[in-house]
Amino acid sequence: MFRLQLYNSLSNSLEDFIPLDAEHIRMYACGPTVYASPHIGNARPLVIFDILFRLLKRLYPRVTYVRNITDVDDKINAKAKEWQVSIETLATEVTEEFHKSTALMGVQPVTHEPRATQHIAEMLDIIQRLLDNGFAYEIHGHVIFRVRKMPNYGMLSKRNLNDMIAGSRVEIAPYKEDPLDFILWKPSDEGNPAWDSQFGRGRPGWHIECSAMSHKYLGEQFDIHAGGQDLMFPHHENELAQNFGAFGSLMARYWIHNGMLLVDGQKMSKSLGNIIALDDALRRLDGEIIRHVLLSTHFQKTLNWTDALVTHATQSLNRLYGALKLGSNGFPYRDVSWECENDKSLGCQGQVTRVLCGNLNTPLALKVLHDIADKIYKSNDQKEVNGLCRLLQREAEPLGLLSKPSINWFQRSHISREDIEALISERSLAKSMKNYLLADEIRQKLLEKNIQIEDTTSGTVWRSTDQFD
Repeated sequence: MFRLQLYNSLSNSLEDFIPLDAEHIRMYACGPTVYASPHIGNARPLVIFDILFRLLKRLYPRVTYVRNITDVDDKINAKAKEWQVSIETLATEVTEEFHKSTALMGVQPVTHEPRATQHIAEMLDIIQRLLDNGFAYEIHGHVIFRVRKMPNYGMLSKRNLNDMIAGSRVEIAPYKEDPLDFILWKPSDEGNPAWDSQFGRGRPGWHIECSAMSHKYLGEQFDIHAGGQDLMFPHHENELAQNFGAFGSLMARYWIHNGMLLVDGQKMSKSLGNIIALDDALRRLDGEIIRHVLLSTHFQKTLNWTDALVTHATQSLNRLYGALKLGSNGFPYRDVSWECENDKSLGCQGQVTRVLCGNLNTPLALKVLHDIADKIYKSNDQKEVNGLCRLLQREAEPLGLLSKPSINWFQRSHISREDIEALISERSLAKSMKNYLLADEIRQKLLEKNIQIEDTTSGTVWRSTDQFD
């Protein structure tokens, strides 16, 4: 049994993972608010926590992973009005797009995917508990959480109350007892979603949704709560406070947060025009390439998405799939559930699993795959190559990579000599007109077709990377 260590944001330290129940691991991650298409930054936690889910399933007999859908929110209401569609239509369309994108990236289905609108009763129950316990108050049709009632509020985000008042995104309203207090339930204007309740007709605040859904499927306390660093405050801090006020527990024992994603060194924003929609990226790139990019930097660190990083990911996957092609008959695809016991000569150690147990060190896990590929390329023994190909595919499974038959990976990349020459000519014209963005896009398009180009003094030369030395 490997020793799993995870960095716990609650303690700000690397800790041994000690489950509440070793027979049943319970994990929650904040899912999408379905008002707009996800972007590549949204994809990072989806892929990272999919890796954690895969790893936990290898280590423990049962794992329940809950990731919610937020389908009632002010952003959804505003976007539906802007697009002149119903709230239900918008939420349904964005949710369907979300599911399609996650599947293309190899993100496995979670155990439960509850929708907020289907759990209003559970939210109202927790709100009533908070009122009964003195952690909330009613005023003008609102129910509001009393922050100063919560001991050590800020323990997760490591903020003190005075700093929060000065710099946090809190809603200032005259009816609040304290500026830090936050909404649990609020009245709904005409045209907005609304439900009848003991507090009046209205809708829930954002934070209470996750508290209710995690409690229903995972209980008063569970093992892991996951999400992006941007959610640590106020969302996760408020979830923790709500659960403590209602049930007297700290909700989750381990709080896992992934770092931000930048594009060419800058935060994605509408004003900069550098938001990369996930569906756009998936039209241009294979989902495994996007997945590889997201795994190339440790999940806690800031990831800088660049064309160079995409190129590296493409080359890396070409090399790994190229190694698989060297197996007998091009190494036909087989079920990755194939067990080590079927080939004792390989000395299977579960190297990727061992590495991932060290706080999800995905860059080192990728190196493990390339170390195996090195042995494949260097071996002259076909039997050994066949065994190493099986090992490579099995070791790639916890990372969600090499999931396709190698022949399919390269068939998707077929391109004629005439098309290659035409694209190179188009790129040369783009460069002469100083349209370097188009020139880079053409280079990337060729690379995705396994064509590597090089600019020389005598012109641009190209070669196929389908086969590797």
